[in-house]
Amino acid sequence: MAKGVTRSVHLSTSLHYASLSSFRDANGGTPQLDGQSGHGLDHGYGLQGNPTHHQLQDEISQLEKGKHTLLYPSGLTALTALSALLQSGDHWLIPDGVYAPVLRYATYLQDRHGVMFSVYDPQNLDTLRKAITPQTKLIHIESPCSITFEVTNIAGVVAIAKKHKIMTSADNTWASGVLCQPLALGIDISILSLTKYAAGYSDVFMGSVTTSDAAIFKQLAYHHRVYGYTVSPVSVMLVQRGLESLSVRLAAHGANTRELIDVVKQHPQVAQVHTASAEHSPELNGTNGLFSIQLTRVVPDHQLEEILAKLRVFAIGESWGGTRSMVLPFQPEDFADRNNPPTGTVLRLHSGLEDVDKQTVDLRLLLDAIQY
Repeated sequence: MAKGVTRSVHLSTSLHYASLSSFRDANGGTPQLDGQSGHGLDHGYGLQGNPTHHQLQDEISQLEKGKHTLLYPSGLTALTALSALLQSGDHWLIPDGVYAPVLRYATYLQDRHGVMFSVYDPQNLDTLRKAITPQTKLIHIESPCSITFEVTNIAGVVAIAKKHKIMTSADNTWASGVLCQPLALGIDISILSLTKYAAGYSDVFMGSVTTSDAAIFKQLAYHHRVYGYTVSPVSVMLVQRGLESLSVRLAAHGANTRELIDVVKQHPQVAQVHTASAEHSPELNGTNGLFSIQLTRVVPDHQLEEILAKLRVFAIGESWGGTRSMVLPFQPEDFADRNNPPTGTVLRLHSGLEDVDKQTVDLRLLLDAIQY
């Protein structure tokens, strides 16, 4: 009997049972269908997944070196699930280079729900130690950080957290489970925006939260059920498709990045190149398509408008991780909350899977145009 090469997708949202007792078992968290996993979830209604969902959950758990995974409608939704572990009066810590929507969410929790937060310098763990209070319940890391890619000593954060009996979480999207495994380094919760490299083709939104701690999973699963989070089975299939080529694509992105950095670091308009790789930390296994260049001066927005419009390979855009090369400019005022803000314009670049020679031509065109 031959089998198709594409995956089967379970589309059913309504689950029917042969007996009342089996229905009650499903509501109590006992899997009832072939392919279901995740004991402790409500399997009775279907909102928290059918076998298609549970297969991806198992695949992400394996990728992240964890035991339990939950799926969310986006990477940001997955990050906001951390509120399941916090309540009014609690305090949590985030790096000052964190993904901007996380800072916005932390501010929202503080203003609306009294969940306090502080920021720390991810490259100076003394600032982390000093920011801990008796109310601190969670330390969040993002290594490397957004835009300028500061690398955190993950093992160092874990040691501090364990000493104070504080939970830890990591946004692992940059590494996508391939270039770093925070759970294996002692982090309690690892979060992925599957929208980025995991899916890989810029055609699906999804996030995941993975842990090996049964008590933490129980809190997250209850929060997941209360808020009614779910994802489309078709979107699940698209992420599964992406996972099949994830390691190969990351290697290709990384190879392109290294070539491009060799080109741009010698340009007179480039003051500094920001990147992260195994050279920056033994906790990282290679690099990906992301890097940024800090220019020697501030380039006015009207000039950036003219220059970026001439590019042919690099598209202006924010959500990286797909096959397309992208560029996004930032000005010094965008880093006002950072400890060491840049003094010139920063261009965040994502090296896609186009021919690297064509990417090189585009970047040289960009930098040469800034020179005049």
